[in-house]
Amino acid sequence: MQLLQRLFETFHNAGRELYLVGGAVRDLAMGASWESLDDLDFATNALPRESLELLQKAGYRTYDVGIEFGTVGTIIRGPASEGYPKDVQVTTYRSKEKYRRGSRHPVVSFGDSIDEDLCRRDFSINSIAMDAKGDYYDPYDGRGDINRRTLRAVGDPLERLAEDPLRILRIARFMAKLGFEPDAQLEHAAYAKATYLLEIARQRWLQEMNKLVCGPHAAMALEFLARTRALGVILPELVALVGLERRCPAGPSHPDFWAQTLKRVERAGKDRNLSWAALLADVGRPWTRTLEPMSEDVPGPILSGLSQEAYPQEPAQGAVTSFPHHQLMAGLMFKGIARRFHFDNPTSDHVSFVLSHQRAAIGYDAHSWGDAEVRHFVRDMNGEHEAVIAFGKLLGPEEPKAANADLDGLAARIKALGESGQLVPELPKGLGGQFIQQLGLKPGPVLGELIEQIKQDMLDGRLGFGLDVEDYIAHARTLCLGRP
Repeated sequence: MQLLQRLFETFHNAGRELYLVGGAVRDLAMGASWESLDDLDFATNALPRESLELLQKAGYRTYDVGIEFGTVGTIIRGPASEGYPKDVQVTTYRSKEKYRRGSRHPVVSFGDSIDEDLCRRDFSINSIAMDAKGDYYDPYDGRGDINRRTLRAVGDPLERLAEDPLRILRIARFMAKLGFEPDAQLEHAAYAKATYLLEIARQRWLQEMNKLVCGPHAAMALEFLARTRALGVILPELVALVGLERRCPAGPSHPDFWAQTLKRVERAGKDRNLSWAALLADVGRPWTRTLEPMSEDVPGPILSGLSQEAYPQEPAQGAVTSFPHHQLMAGLMFKGIARRFHFDNPTSDHVSFVLSHQRAAIGYDAHSWGDAEVRHFVRDMNGEHEAVIAFGKLLGPEEPKAANADLDGLAARIKALGESGQLVPELPKGLGGQFIQQLGLKPGPVLGELIEQIKQDMLDGRLGFGLDVEDYIAHARTLCLGRP
């Protein structure tokens, strides 16, 4: 706190106010230590250029955050034992803040007092300030709501959400992080304003959802989004799972995939990409649901889980449901979701691959899989085997096959083969030239096919790893001529 006192004095000596605000104050009120805080937000009545000059004259190195929006950034360095370095942002008091439709940047009006700044914030738990003495200024009883584990809007909930509809997702994000519940007025406002999320830049959706899916209470947050229609606005593919088992012509003959999804997401923990895969693993099921034996009496919309009232039919007696290729469907659907949310291409490709191959690892059998099968698995997973194995572990509580698969054993075998140099076929450099010289081959498709066949033989265990060049030439001669 001593190093922070210097920051307070820098502004107070210039006749300006400075308060610690936002999440850091909330976390301190919830019992967090100063050492645990990485990001600190301050509010001041100094205008942005004045804040910049004050910080620079005091010897702070500043960086550009968005001075046009009133914010100046710096980093305070100190002992690591006290949680330093700490990222600091100083923002001029705001009286209004509104986002243009589809924009990621707010239109702001600067204010003159801490009261103006706090009254335009979203929730009471985020509208607490702390002065240089460490005393709280809490005009909206945010600390009381912390004790009640409640999310409550500052002022009229409908107005707060109309100013920035993304706050609907922020409600869910704080639910996922803290386990707090919104009060009735705030949830009603979220329901009323859910479709206004369509006015929000999709990159801002992604920022909130990235935090939500990794929260310890993600299931609570997702149920809130489903209740308030917001989930149907941003992820209609996921809402199709809600009640799917009740809309089955064969009766409730398969699991409640929505409940299964909620549990799986919370098991995924803080791995963001794994959490997204856990969230969307079953989205292909409504569109691949099949009855065995097939019945011509059941129309397609029913199989896809659409309304029983809209498409009435008699129950299909004795039918069994299955979901062929639902994993591939989920991978395909995620590509569209990724474009909608503006995922970067590497993340889009990664999560889509894991979804498409979500069951690949749980087929592992320590008794029937030799080294060749392990090598083939790694090759087929195209560098994503660790993520596919991690996802297979998530499936354990849902199905016996996954629970019985020794996936830690599979990972250990992959590691051992890799350390011994017997996992990925690698041929000596210049081997192609040796084939041309000694076997009389010419550059072209035949040479390429020969090299690929040698790698295949190494994968299958018909040829060893790390051999001398002469051994590979002898094997190539056998392949080409059918004799040593």
